[in-house]
Amino acid sequence: MPAEAAHAPDHQPKAKIFISYSRKDMTFADRLEAALKMRGFEPLIDRTEIYAFEDWWQRIQRLIGGADTIVFVLSPDAVASEVALKEIAHAASLNKRFAPIVAKRVEDGAVPEALRRLNFIFFDDPEGFETNADQLADALTTDIGWIRQHTEFGEAARRWNAAGRPGGLLLRSPVLEEAERWIASRPRGAPEPTAETQAFVADSRRGATRRRNILTGSLGAGLTIALVLAGLAFWQREVAVQQQHIADQQRKRAEDTLAAATKTANSLVTDLASRFRNSTGIPAALVKDILDRARALQDQLINSGQISPDLKRSQAYALMETAKSLQTIGDTVGALTAADQARQIIAQLVAANPTSGDYQRGLSLAYGEIGDIQMAQGDLAGALKSLRDGIAIAERLAKASPTNAVWQTDLADLNESVGGAQVAQGDLAGALVSYRASFAIREGLAQAAPADAERQGKLAMVEEKIGDAEAAQGDLDGALKAHRDAVATMGKLAQADPNNSLWRVTQSVGNERIGDILIAKGDLAGALQSYRAEQNIMGQLAKTDPGNSDWQRYLEIADNKIGAVQAAQKDFAGALKSFDEGLVIAQRLAQSDSDNADWQHDLSISYERIGDVQLAQGDTSGALKSYSDSFPIRQRLAQSAPGNTDWQRDLAVAYDKLGEAQMAQGNSAAALKSFEADLAIAERLAQSNPGNADWQRNLIVTCVKIAAADPAQARSLLTRAAQVANDMKARGILAPSDAWMPDDLARRIAALPQ
Repeated sequence: MPAEAAHAPDHQPKAKIFISYSRKDMTFADRLEAALKMRGFEPLIDRTEIYAFEDWWQRIQRLIGGADTIVFVLSPDAVASEVALKEIAHAASLNKRFAPIVAKRVEDGAVPEALRRLNFIFFDDPEGFETNADQLADALTTDIGWIRQHTEFGEAARRWNAAGRPGGLLLRSPVLEEAERWIASRPRGAPEPTAETQAFVADSRRGATRRRNILTGSLGAGLTIALVLAGLAFWQREVAVQQQHIADQQRKRAEDTLAAATKTANSLVTDLASRFRNSTGIPAALVKDILDRARALQDQLINSGQISPDLKRSQAYALMETAKSLQTIGDTVGALTAADQARQIIAQLVAANPTSGDYQRGLSLAYGEIGDIQMAQGDLAGALKSLRDGIAIAERLAKASPTNAVWQTDLADLNESVGGAQVAQGDLAGALVSYRASFAIREGLAQAAPADAERQGKLAMVEEKIGDAEAAQGDLDGALKAHRDAVATMGKLAQADPNNSLWRVTQSVGNERIGDILIAKGDLAGALQSYRAEQNIMGQLAKTDPGNSDWQRYLEIADNKIGAVQAAQKDFAGALKSFDEGLVIAQRLAQSDSDNADWQHDLSISYERIGDVQLAQGDTSGALKSYSDSFPIRQRLAQSAPGNTDWQRDLAVAYDKLGEAQMAQGNSAAALKSFEADLAIAERLAQSNPGNADWQRNLIVTCVKIAAADPAQARSLLTRAAQVANDMKARGILAPSDAWMPDDLARRIAALPQ
């Protein structure tokens, strides 16, 4: 059995059990918590002294809301506790499943109303505790799949209701269908979904129906118009062919009708492509199907007769819009086909009329579109060739007409795209040349029209890219100036137009970059100030549109950046608060789309960061729980994409974190298993790419950790680590900061007992 498999936690989420108890029964609650953990559950228990910095009742509400079942510990003290009864009342309002257990006998009349009709499990005999715990575990696992969804959909409904019931938080396919099946399949005896949850699902269905009707109606209207015009054109032209005596005027009328139909089809494709690209919640397969059918009509009309150059041009531009939309939904193959078809059409137009600047520009744009798609596919060499073909045309046009702002902008856009491809290739020097060429053009355009907000904004955006490239090259001062200039520009634009979210988002991202640079310069206080500026902007935007996942994620990033600085400053309480705020957002996003790997990864990172702070505070139990929450996410991601080395490395890190927490708790046996699982992955990665210095170093560090934990393996592991270090040194990939490794490992081996 592989080492990691031997230690891997169950990949299924653990059932979350909230324990409601009197503080006078703390000893019993502690024992119950441990028993539930041993049986694979995740107990949620309030320990007020640990969470003194939080609003106490809000924390209790979150714990109850996130729990699958409420275990109420009955005792005379519990039924007399105002706090415990308040917890029961809140859980009952959410239609939570209860599992009452008796720690000490109470009078029947003293039992809360919500619990009286239920069966109790008696724990009043200490000798039978483990048997009773097994009985409780069996009860808790009954219908747990349905109960867990009761929790998930209930939480989603509460967020929707608390945010004012916005459409952006409603369920979309396929989660909506899953929720409807869940409601219909309620097991006998299970708690009913709350009225709030049922309204949430019903409104989600109405929203889905409304979107489908709008989509189908607009599509049907557009296609009907095009088909009617096409049918009329075909009929008229057929009549003209069969009856030679029909006048030229009637034949011309038929051709005009065909041209009108073709123009309508081209406009339809352009409109649909643009609309889909700016819409959310429409399945990608449906988008592709509709665009394919609209393009089929377009091709049929184009091929039906003599079509004017202008109609061919509109067809090409419609294809480019389609390519953009297909790329947006992830169909890069279809996007590339559409973009190349557009290029071929415009190339034919250019061949027939080489002096047309309009056609030349269209060909340049087509090359640019192809280059962007190739970059998305990872074909950087192909992308650079396509983009440079586009630049060659754009440069001729811009040189021929220096005052033509449209042609100058095209050239700036293409240079910026080339810079992006060069960054992806690691050619930072080349990227800076390209970005600065774009900046010079945009600066001239901005100076010519100081009141043009779009020109000023694009100038600031390319300046941010220059700053990123300079930072990557190590020019921190140059990068800092570039980003501060960009943020200043965006701040002025946002102040002049507070409703333009683009300026505010870009200003926020610029503040984040400034914070990152200040971190690299060692200025933690300055970095914290920049991150708080980012948090302030994104917090305001996120409140205006809770359904905007991008803004929510930006806010999460800001929370985490602030937390990282606070942790570096040893402000652990502040760091935990910031990380917890980011975790709430990460959980919400991950729950809204379980297939979004980036959001799932963000959630795993949030758990891990909290664990790091807890470990630094000496809270080894809390750290182990946080790392354990992160682990199954990392494991699922790694299993879903075995070829993704980043996710494999993340899984190795997750094992390492578990091992550190286990070692800190004194559980060296468990820690050793975790470190060995880490080593198995590190070995695979190191062997797959001997030239990757980071992976080789990770292998060395892991070998040393296991050697320290297990003297029996120390010699073989340290010898393996020394071989890797010496090989790195011989091949010149050992970093100067690691130059001590070969000698240190040799000393460690020499010090081992013979």
